[in-house]
Amino acid sequence: MNNQTTKQDFQKPPRKNNSANLVGFIIVFLGVAILFKNLNMGSIFPSWIFGWETILIIIGLVIGINSKFEKKASIILILIGSVFLLKNELGLSIGKFIIPAGAIILGLYLINRNRNTPQLPPTPPQDDEYDWDKRVTTDLQSENPGTTTSSTNDPYAQATQAEHRIYNKKFQPDFENYLKVDNFFSDTKKVMLSKNFLGGNITSVFGSTSLNFLQAELKQPVVIDTFQLFGSTKIIVPTNWRVYSNVSSIFGEVDDRRPMIEIETDDNKKIYITGTSIFGGLTIKNS
Repeated sequence: MNNQTTKQDFQKPPRKNNSANLVGFIIVFLGVAILFKNLNMGSIFPSWIFGWETILIIIGLVIGINSKFEKKASIILILIGSVFLLKNELGLSIGKFIIPAGAIILGLYLINRNRNTPQLPPTPPQDDEYDWDKRVTTDLQSENPGTTTSSTNDPYAQATQAEHRIYNKKFQPDFENYLKVDNFFSDTKKVMLSKNFLGGNITSVFGSTSLNFLQAELKQPVVIDTFQLFGSTKIIVPTNWRVYSNVSSIFGEVDDRRPMIEIETDDNKKIYITGTSIFGGLTIKNS
């Protein structure tokens, strides 16, 4: 019974990747448009739909819809594609407004960043602490029966109990156990030492990411969401971990270099790798 309870507390495996369906529909639409153009029927579609600017906008929309526009890469791609599309269609000069527009965006970003001070998430509560509180409370109540009513009427005690309940409901994993990597024209190499890794997000745009999990531990199945645009990601995992890759690749590569050897694995040590790779590569290996 306890085993069933612990399994229910684990994170559920990710659902089907809806971004693959969206990318498929977009590719079909572009194929139909190119076919009509080759058949001298391109007047049905506007000329700008065949430009590289439109491709950038479409890629940004795919990434944004898939991540609910939480990834900055989607906004960057949409902005770049939109700026050059307006330049070509309306004859606007980029140099006249790109510098002031960039200054405005940078200023708003700095203002918003300074306004929202980052806060460290709370650390997990220890069961021993709550057991100790219960023992002390029980002993005090047995020695002083009259203190029960006074503690329940004490507003400070009630506030403390309410705070503990909110604390438990809103608990979030700390930074040590959660991974978040954003690479833009840069490289990142990390050795994960977490003894309770809980998953995370990886974004590589014109950059590379290398993660080593040989010294990390898993206590439940986790999900790592990745995005590569002209970038690469390398993930090194222990041999007793199960890795399931469900990455949509567009002109990219997902290379699993782990040896085909049957090894006993733990059902709790599972990593589900999801995301999108566009002109990029994802490599999974054991060493």
